[in-house]
Amino acid sequence: MKRFQNLQLLLLLLKRMTLRHWLGAPKQTLLQILILALGVAVFFSIRLANRAAITSFEHFTTLLHQESDCQIRAKSGELSTALLRELRGSLGSMPVEIIPILEVTAIAPPTQGEQIGSRPLFQLLGLDLIALQNLRSAQELQEAPSAPEATKVSALDLFVTHTLALQEHLHIGDRFPLVIDDAIVGFRIAGLIPETASRPRLSSHLLMIDLLTLQEIRHQQGKISRIELLLPDGPSREARTKQLFEHLQQLSHQHWEITTSQDRESKAAMMTRPFRMNLTILSLIALLAGLYLIFQALDGAVVRRRGEIAILRSLGITETIIQWHWLVEALVLGVCGGIVGSMLGWATAQLAVRSIAMVVSALYYTTTVDSAHLDFQEFLLAMILSIGSALFTGWWPARQAAAIPPAQILSLETDKNALRSPLQSIKIGALFLLLSGLLCLAPAATFLRGVHLPLGGYVATLLLILAGGIFCGYFTEYLSSLLSYFGKSSLAVKLASSHLRPLSKRHHLAASGILSGLTMAAGMLIMIASFEQTMQRWIATAFQADLYISNADYQGSSLGHQLSQPLLEEITHDRRVADVEAIGSRHLTLDHLETTLNGIDVTFLKNHQNILWKDGPLNEDFFDENKNSHLLLASESFSERFRLHRGDHLILPTPSGNQEMTIVGIFSDYGNERGSLSLDRRYLARYFHDDAATVLIVILKAGVDPEAMQLQLSSQFPGLSILSNRHLREEILRIFHQTFSITYALELIGIVVAIVGLGMTLSNILIDRKRELTTLRALGCSYQTIALATALEGGLLAIGGAVIGTLVSLGIGYILIYVINRQSFGWTLQFAIPYFPLALLGVAVVLSGSLVSYLVGYTNSNLQADLHE
Repeated sequence: MKRFQNLQLLLLLLKRMTLRHWLGAPKQTLLQILILALGVAVFFSIRLANRAAITSFEHFTTLLHQESDCQIRAKSGELSTALLRELRGSLGSMPVEIIPILEVTAIAPPTQGEQIGSRPLFQLLGLDLIALQNLRSAQELQEAPSAPEATKVSALDLFVTHTLALQEHLHIGDRFPLVIDDAIVGFRIAGLIPETASRPRLSSHLLMIDLLTLQEIRHQQGKISRIELLLPDGPSREARTKQLFEHLQQLSHQHWEITTSQDRESKAAMMTRPFRMNLTILSLIALLAGLYLIFQALDGAVVRRRGEIAILRSLGITETIIQWHWLVEALVLGVCGGIVGSMLGWATAQLAVRSIAMVVSALYYTTTVDSAHLDFQEFLLAMILSIGSALFTGWWPARQAAAIPPAQILSLETDKNALRSPLQSIKIGALFLLLSGLLCLAPAATFLRGVHLPLGGYVATLLLILAGGIFCGYFTEYLSSLLSYFGKSSLAVKLASSHLRPLSKRHHLAASGILSGLTMAAGMLIMIASFEQTMQRWIATAFQADLYISNADYQGSSLGHQLSQPLLEEITHDRRVADVEAIGSRHLTLDHLETTLNGIDVTFLKNHQNILWKDGPLNEDFFDENKNSHLLLASESFSERFRLHRGDHLILPTPSGNQEMTIVGIFSDYGNERGSLSLDRRYLARYFHDDAATVLIVILKAGVDPEAMQLQLSSQFPGLSILSNRHLREEILRIFHQTFSITYALELIGIVVAIVGLGMTLSNILIDRKRELTTLRALGCSYQTIALATALEGGLLAIGGAVIGTLVSLGIGYILIYVINRQSFGWTLQFAIPYFPLALLGVAVVLSGSLVSYLVGYTNSNLQADLHE
């Protein structure tokens, strides 16, 4: 009964007190919800975009009515079709469907003046179409195209998705040319890939072709990329799947990699986890700026309603009811902010997903996602974050509202002389600094599959921001003292400085909010500048040649695109060419992690030194063709990812058997996060029975114009990507800046939230000073003087947050570069401070903060007292 009465009382308080105040100041209420919603929107949009990039990792099984039970891949190179006969003989009467697949990427033909990566990249699957037809369910057969052209397969027939046909206005029988390897191949649309309502819509970039046809086009007769195995539905399916998996493990003799569909999805998520985690942490820092402001808004509401709280306490309302009332108010704020933030986040994710997909494709695996779908799990997580944040920030104001005796509440004029909170204790600030420094020394946390996450760096970043928020309050008080000393004759200066000494809790939180937003933006500016300076140094060292030739669909995450032997011979024997290096690249799996093995010309490397050493070889053995058969170079990211260093040994799986190798040198490579190994190309051809090259580096003779030769070769070989040195450097930097485009949006949101929050804080403070403002106006003080005093007040808060925030950003930049980046990606960057952008950012924050404060001061000084809550 008592609980029911307490609930009724709580609902009455929410209606008579909370709702009345919210309706009395609707703009302020909406602003609080919007600030929280912006932080949640950033988090939600990043999560949705990340999830979309992962789930778009297409597999053959999306074409079927069920997921495959097992998948077989070679640990290096391709599988032989002879394995199919061996598998069928070994499995005997076990009812298993064995489906061979050859998977390659293809790209649209080139257009004039295009940028790198601007053409769509297609995933081309070579399949046994008759076997695939037999696997389709009755429902899918009913939905299959009925036109004769859709079932009759000729030499170069291609099957496309419904989505691509709609986008490109394709019809059965239309021509559809694609670049495969270094040639343009003309295909004919033979039909549409069947889809069912029960399965997710296929990516528009997924194509199907007959297996034998694709083998012939790629000159890979007898080769396949993987084998899918499916068990029929029925009783004891789980036990049969386990039996199949164990049988294949015994049969493989460690020559194959056997995975399930769950393993593949987990692997895709694991590969991108560091990248996704870093974006998530940045989005949470944007939310942190909003939490400072929500805290001060709720804390300020306690101060403004202290008279009502005192009356309620005098009437016998218990501390518990008061505290619960305040927490429920924070809860409602969190629910509203979560819903609005989720809607904004879903819309923003449509823009963010393309930027994230580009990075994922470049660093991890090919993904062609172009939209993000609303996911209930992510929505639930966003709501939990919003509600949890609101309750966290509302706990202290609720405790404060319930704990102060009525008589003391009525005697308080303002919160200015109240006890300092823990967020204003300089001892706590020093402790946060110390802990932040110690956590920077912590190693990365290692999870399954060798994924390293810099958890210590993340916590160190948070503690450093909190410490900066504490110190910026004291710095602002010092600035106020200086202002009052030099502006003794100015009424506006006296008014402004009198309100900042000592600094109230709400002033302190406003300055901390500005610091939080600016720190994130400035820290990212430092990291981007450091990355760019490092990239410039790497480009200057690694890209010294005149021309770089590869297939048009070549990119860091998609290898195996071979250059034809006639092409290599023609360019090598061209009279204008001085030297050539042909690089062959192969996918490799070590300790269940994917990496890249490159075959390089060691003589070319010795002559031109086109590599940026981190730990160079201790002797010349690697450059001696008679001694380097089992010697490797490793990229820095490979060294960090696999915990292998110069002098360490590893077992290299090859089609010729396992090879024991020694790492003799470590080099920097900022184009591949998964890491790479390099050995003499002669031995790559010997171990892999394949001498194919994927990239050609050309140095021209003196006097030969690279741009002219690039145009000639591009016209002669339209299926190739041929870039001059100048064009390649420009494109690398363009892609670099495009990669960081999403971080620029995060920076802007953090700053906007902080400035809007400053205006909201000052507006609340001026409402509390309505008696003082009335007195000043009665004494002849003009609106402009009051507005100028408010501008000085807000300007000092912005200066305090900007100056201390800039100093803190140097520490944040250090953590991002030497801790988070190093432990996540294995890259060593040169620390660079972008002085002019940092100064411009600080000035912009101070000017915008002062302008917003002036407008707030002018508006509030001209309002009637009875218009305020």
